[in-house]
Amino acid sequence: MSLEAVVVHLTGPFRGTRQHLFSDDISFGTGPGVDVRFPVGSAPAVAPHHAALRKSESGEYTLQVDPGETVFLNGVPVERHALDSGDVLALGEDGPLLRFLLLRDAPTRHKTVSETWRDTLDGALLGSASRTGRLWQLSRHLPGDLLTQTSPPVRVALAAVALMTVVSAVTLAIFGFRLERRIDEEGRRVRDVEARIEEQGERIDDPALTERYEELAIALSERIDALEALNEAGRTTVRVAEPSVVFLQGAYGWRAADGRTLRIVMGPDGRLLRSPGGGYITDLDARGPPWSSEFTGSGFVAGDNGLVVTNRHVARPWSVDEQAVALEAQGLIPVLRLRVYAPGASKPFDAEFISASGTSDLALLRAPGLSDRAEPLPLAMLPPGAGDEILVLGYPAGINALLARSGEVFVDSLRQSRPDFWSVAEQLAAANLIRPLASRGIVGQVTSASVVYDAETTRGGSGGPVLSLDGEVVAVTYGVLEGFGGSNLGVPVDEVRRLIAAAEAGDTPLRSEP
Repeated sequence: MSLEAVVVHLTGPFRGTRQHLFSDDISFGTGPGVDVRFPVGSAPAVAPHHAALRKSESGEYTLQVDPGETVFLNGVPVERHALDSGDVLALGEDGPLLRFLLLRDAPTRHKTVSETWRDTLDGALLGSASRTGRLWQLSRHLPGDLLTQTSPPVRVALAAVALMTVVSAVTLAIFGFRLERRIDEEGRRVRDVEARIEEQGERIDDPALTERYEELAIALSERIDALEALNEAGRTTVRVAEPSVVFLQGAYGWRAADGRTLRIVMGPDGRLLRSPGGGYITDLDARGPPWSSEFTGSGFVAGDNGLVVTNRHVARPWSVDEQAVALEAQGLIPVLRLRVYAPGASKPFDAEFISASGTSDLALLRAPGLSDRAEPLPLAMLPPGAGDEILVLGYPAGINALLARSGEVFVDSLRQSRPDFWSVAEQLAAANLIRPLASRGIVGQVTSASVVYDAETTRGGSGGPVLSLDGEVVAVTYGVLEGFGGSNLGVPVDEVRRLIAAAEAGDTPLRSEP
């Protein structure tokens, strides 16, 4: 497995693209014959032959700046310097910014979402001195980079999420407009009746007519109050339920019966080895760090002593991973770590797996510390009906969505400390930035197995509650209907009640704790 040199254009005429360097001597400039050539006039700070990279026999690359020219390496002017993967080069004052990378066996792969985010964010941070300019650069370039630099499946998924967001916003706007128009119409009707009665004055002396007027005025007033109450009910339900909707963070690895841990294979140079497909190469006798798969999800408090309801595929993620199923079939044992974050709590609560349903996508966890932080959400006694309005709460898109809502200042502070998967969530909680998202929709169909509704959500929202406007749980989100945008699936609340009752009775289909 060889290392290949790549230049990522963070700013300049080729911003957002990668350029693979196949030669051992790579030149930069605007003149003819250079390997990395900038169009004349597009980069005034770049000379016809500005600098070069030279590869030694040991595989190291050294930057050599031409006499009289300027190159900044990680913000410091240099004339000659060895390069490390990740170094940032600036060709001249205010010239194009490039990131130098050494990639392993990936000459044609697309960028991942995280790589695209990092390149675009670095380009914005390094390409502008003001916060307003950085924010403008990021918002201007990020959507285009995600839709051009990532793989086709990722582009389709991102486009679908963007479309769902737009559809949801338009739907809510139309609903609010129609509601306000109905309230205005009812108000006009009441005012018209009052005006006509006043015109009649003393001529109206019929007791039956007066009684009829009073009945009509009361009925119209009640209708207006009902419409206003419907609009207020959604806000009240979200406000009351929010503290009980929790963010789940977890990771799992594997160990053998003799206690050995599945680890990542480390090469002679200390680098972690990857397969041609991009995944890490693992072995029980390897000396690298333990292999683990990280995930997030949603859940809600539904019982005493911190009982939490979520999906089975969230609590036991290896059960829906083909490679993980193969490892389990070889006798390896999954090792699970789960943490629960409640809105308003500055620290996480450790959670343990209790049981999972054998017939529906439901599981129970217990986080005892939650009992002092959140009240259990009430479970509806009856299923919803087609046409009923519902509210869906959860954490779609997981940590990425939480970071996107946290603001530029918080993200900048994270970049300084470079936190890992667990530390990011801890810092979000400490800053009181963990709050669920809510979306509103209508039930389209109800069966014994599923509740179908059009409230928007996506991956990461699995396990979140589906609430009636009265604040009762009527279902638990577990999936999206592929190819039919705007329709999601929930497990009916009857299944939740049965699973909790079975757990309390000790009669659970899946009870083993990994």
